Formats: sequence, C-alpha cells, structure tokens
Amino acid sequence: MLTPRLLLLGFLGLCVPATYASYTAPSLAGTRKLLLVGDSLSVGPFGREMQTFLCDLAGEGRVYVVASCGSSPEHWLEGEPAFVSKCGSRVKTPSTFKHHEFEKGRPPEPFTTPKIAPLLERIRPATVVVQLGTNWFDLLEAHPGPEEIARLGGILERFADTVQNAPGRPALVWITPPDSSRFRKVQDSVTKLLLSTGKRRRFTVIDSSSMVRYEAGQSGGDGVHYFGADAVKWADGVKKRLRPLL
Repeated sequence: MLTPRLLLLGFLGLCVPATYASYTAPSLAGTRKLLLVGDSLSVGPFGREMQTFLCDLAGEGRVYVVASCGSSPEHWLEGEPAFVSKCGSRVKTPSTFKHHEFEKGRPPEPFTTPKIAPLLERIRPATVVVQLGTNWFDLLEAHPGPEEIARLGGILERFADTVQNAPGRPALVWITPPDSSRFRKVQDSVTKLLLSTGKRRRFTVIDSSSMVRYEAGQSGGDGVHYFGADAVKWADGVKKRLRPLL
C-alpha cells in the first residue's frame, strides 16, 4: 500500500496526477467553511446533489467535497494504511473540481483517500458532514457478531475524536447509509451503531435509512448505489434535515 502524497492544486487546475492521484487541502480563504466527505454514494448522483445544495447554501468559495469510492471511516484516520480507491472520486474545492468514475468501461484514475486530520487542519471547516458506513455492510456480512460491532464502534470513536478536537472544534453531522436491498440483514446494525455513538459523543446523526426504499431496476442495479429519481429523493430528504444545522 502506498503512502499518500500531498500534491498541490493550482488555481482553477485539476489534481496533479502522479502514480496515484491524491488530494491537497487548499488555502484557508473564506469563513464558515463546510466539508463533506463520503464514499461511492457521494462520488455519484447523491454527491452531485449535495455539492450543488451546499454551494447554493454557503457559496462556492466555502464548500469542500472529498469522496473516495470504497472507503470506510477507518481509511480516513491517521495511523491506518493508505486506501487507494480504484472505483472513483469526487474532489471539490473553492477553485477546483475533479470527478472520476468508470466511463465506457474504462476504470477511473486511482485515488489515495486523504486522512481527515490534515484536511481539518488546513480547511478549518465550521461543519463536517460525513457520509460513510456503506462499506461496512460487507464486513458485517462476513463477520457478524458483537466483536466486529465493537471494533467498528472504536473506529467511530476515533473519527469523532479527530473531528471534534480539530482546530475550531467543528460540528460533526453524520448521514447514515440509505436503504440497501442487498444488505438489509446487516444495515440496521450500522445505523444503530451510528445513532448510539452520535448520542454518546453529542454529534448529529441524520438517519436516512427510511428516506427512500431501494427498488431493483428503479433505484439502481446493484442493491446499493442510487441513480435517477431515487438518488434525488434521498438527497432531498437529507437536505431537509441538514439545512437547519448549517
């Protein structure tokens, strides 16, 4: 696994490619900055909707979005191995935007998931919105039981510590995964873990698990990723809960 390299983002430029693309947090211009981090759901249509919403709400110059397909909370923590996504990324800063997904069967440019602590140090957002946890479904399906839940709970504690003790002590808002027809047997465990951790650590959890129901062929094709009208419906539900928090 490669060590992440921070590469300079030029004004109105794109992420500078190396062996793997990676992310450098930009300058500290502006106030009341907002940071959204997420996984493949934020790389895709949901992330597009949220990016537009946040920019309309706070202004283009105050919104940062970093989404890494396949990532889980632990991948954003220092001390954990670097996670290189090979299925897509979305990076938006006040002056740059870069989006990679599969296109005509061609894989996207690999992307090294940044660590959250350096992002917070550089950006100093007032609020951090997190959309992560979807990729824990596979873990719980493969390793069900209280031991794995306890391990994931420890990761959430570390993530909350990192955000809540960052410069400026930003507010933390966590969006739970939406309904997944493929992982309904384990999804409730992730939702409950996020809700209980949020209550204990005093951060807001937006439970989106019942905002929209995944219907194969309508919502998407794999039981997890949302496209079309259902992606917009999910995003609209989150926006309604998120707006008064920002």
